[in-house]
Amino acid sequence: MRILMFTRYTAMGANSRYRLLQYVPWFEAAGHPVAVRAMLGDDYLEVLYSSRRRSVRAILRGYARRISQLQDLSQFDVVICDQEFLPYFPAAVERWIARRCPRLFVDYDDAAYCKYQNLPGLRGRIPGLMAQAEAVVVGNRYLADFASRHNPNVHIIPTVVDTRRYTAKKNHFANAALRLVWIGTPVTAADCLLPIAGALTALREKYPDIVLRLIGAGDAVRAVLPFAEVVPWSEATEAQLLAECDIGLMPLPDNNFTRGKCGLKLIQCMAAGLPVVASPVGANCDIVGQGTDGYLADGPQQWSDVLERLILSADLRRELGGNGAAKVARQYSLETGFDAWMRVLVPQVGRMGSGARKTVAAVGS
Repeated sequence: MRILMFTRYTAMGANSRYRLLQYVPWFEAAGHPVAVRAMLGDDYLEVLYSSRRRSVRAILRGYARRISQLQDLSQFDVVICDQEFLPYFPAAVERWIARRCPRLFVDYDDAAYCKYQNLPGLRGRIPGLMAQAEAVVVGNRYLADFASRHNPNVHIIPTVVDTRRYTAKKNHFANAALRLVWIGTPVTAADCLLPIAGALTALREKYPDIVLRLIGAGDAVRAVLPFAEVVPWSEATEAQLLAECDIGLMPLPDNNFTRGKCGLKLIQCMAAGLPVVASPVGANCDIVGQGTDGYLADGPQQWSDVLERLILSADLRRELGGNGAAKVARQYSLETGFDAWMRVLVPQVGRMGSGARKTVAAVGS
């Protein structure tokens, strides 16, 4: 198969990196060449992450880039689109592009349709695109429920990680200064962390040696959590920065958009061998085994209670962290994700052979 991927971002954007781009060497090692066409460049994300401002100039360049990327769709066998081709364009344009694709598959890792709910002229954009696709791939059950109303061929492929990049933490020393960790972007940091800021502040006052590490949150979050250790994100350092910590956090507000989130932060922390605490929202409820590899906490008091339980017991942290790392290896590894994609794209083939696996392993090593 000649595969064409339309992504929102380059590898700098976590959504595009984890949902599609990390599969490129796997597809190519299995004999399927891939062309990647990102709409928005690093310039857009650099402005967004540094100032929480969307650069109009970068967006206009992105639209011009995307329009030019649509010229040769017939030269490929499979087109995989990350959510939509031309955001905010009329639904008829999206359907016209879809009809020009030889085999179209669309992928969703969040509830992208929510942004159009109050725009009557655009409300049907994403349902219409889903209906035109051969199959819809989604990251969790909440998104699958929506997609199944518009296309009978829906597949759940969770967001996964390359477990070779993570070393599961094995030693949780009771006398060490504990690090609680959150990973994300400046765009989401304040909204996610604000609901548990009081609980984190109280724990810090009770256990002053605790460190709260925020990876990629940006300096603005210091207004809410002034004692936090804010460190920049990079793809090269994120696994090591997580491995240096002891408890992973994924708080979320509960709304229609966040219920479509696919729990990447949890999976990353679990891959690093950390016990996790998360809000019971969306995919978090499927990923976290309550009391087995982490805890679901609803409200400040529950967050305080379960975090204190983990803070006080190195053995509990070690047990839950080990269970989480094993779960990721079984259910959320890049290998399992690739196998699932192959079953979607080539149902009669399904899993790739051992020779291709060895080639992929060599590419990633």
